[in-house]
Amino acid sequence: MRELWGNIAHTSGAKIYSMVVGVFVLFLTARLLGPEGRGQIATIVTWVGMFSTFAYLSLGQVALHRMANDPAQKRFGNLLGSLLLMAIVLTLAGWLVALGLYWYNPEGAFKGLPLFPLTIGFLALPFMIWEQFGSSLLMGLERIRIYNRNQVIGRTVSVAAVFALVGGLGLGVAGVLEASLLGQMIVAIGGIGFLFAFAHNKGLVCRPDKSEIKALLAGGVKLHLNAIGTFLFTSVNILILNNYHGAEQTGYFQLAMQLLGVLMIIPQAANMVIFGKVTSLGPNGAWPHNKRLLVQIILGMIVLSAVAALLAPWGITLLAGEAFRPAVEPFQWMLLGLIGMTFSTVMAPQWIGRGYFWQAAVLSFLVGAINLAANLWLIPQHGMQGAVYAFLGTYLFSILGNGAMAWHCQLQYNMVK
Repeated sequence: MRELWGNIAHTSGAKIYSMVVGVFVLFLTARLLGPEGRGQIATIVTWVGMFSTFAYLSLGQVALHRMANDPAQKRFGNLLGSLLLMAIVLTLAGWLVALGLYWYNPEGAFKGLPLFPLTIGFLALPFMIWEQFGSSLLMGLERIRIYNRNQVIGRTVSVAAVFALVGGLGLGVAGVLEASLLGQMIVAIGGIGFLFAFAHNKGLVCRPDKSEIKALLAGGVKLHLNAIGTFLFTSVNILILNNYHGAEQTGYFQLAMQLLGVLMIIPQAANMVIFGKVTSLGPNGAWPHNKRLLVQIILGMIVLSAVAALLAPWGITLLAGEAFRPAVEPFQWMLLGLIGMTFSTVMAPQWIGRGYFWQAAVLSFLVGAINLAANLWLIPQHGMQGAVYAFLGTYLFSILGNGAMAWHCQLQYNMVK
């Protein structure tokens, strides 16, 4: 258990640094660009995130599952080569779809978004897709510290670029996106050297393999509804809010969402570490560690939420400026959803490790569809407060599904103990 918490501390440290840098940039650009500028950035980043989510097909998670069933890692070279090829193909497909949408109706899907910043945003697509693939391979090899180090370097370069491009050159929204692109490139490709070296040391050739691609796609088809559902209940509210109420309200709401993401550092770090344990010990072998972490982290998040709620009125206005005071109340309300977010994040390795692709996909897609419907119903009438109500209802529902999964894992563990 001490080793687990050590890895979580290391991963949390990198994530904390990345989040601190991200929050610093968030507040800096909030003061420089105001709610409308922040809203444009949030909407562009969300659009690119949506394309990345749809395009990566959950192949990284499927690769983790295949690595868990191949302790000697004999298929690693083919996995690496196949994922590299798929990253290229999926990027080109995503760019073609985005171009088609813009060409067909510039004021439709990308309403109110300038073309140049939008283009810069979409240049990050291949690096976002490969980050998913590369970090999964590193997790499976229990070399997550390499990914952590690249996160620190990438985010540091990104914040320096914001100062130069936005503060120095006054490039505005485009400058923020250019800085983000530079950091994303470093985070995504920083571990490729290690992955190739690992394959070389094993005497493996890194090349695409038809049977491996077929297996990855077969697993992705089962699992990817999970990723789509996750996007639907974490990010679609940004796009709907921007469409109905414009960039200003989107800027308030996205700031609140970003701050909520800061509080999820430890659960996300636990998720990455548990994935490594599931790969090395198997789902049942890792379950006692998983269960203890789940209880400990949920209790910690309850305390953290209470502190954050008390400090929010002072902290948000101090750091982002008085113009962002409307973000305080949504943030306080959304803190109630942290338990559901934590439960979902820490239980994810068990769903993947046990190969419950369809079950996880159906649950996530169902939750996402409910959230999409709730946002389409509530946001036009209630603005960002409607997005908050939909957010809380969604995570309450997700607790039920993940709670049932935890009960199932305990039964399975008792049977094999």
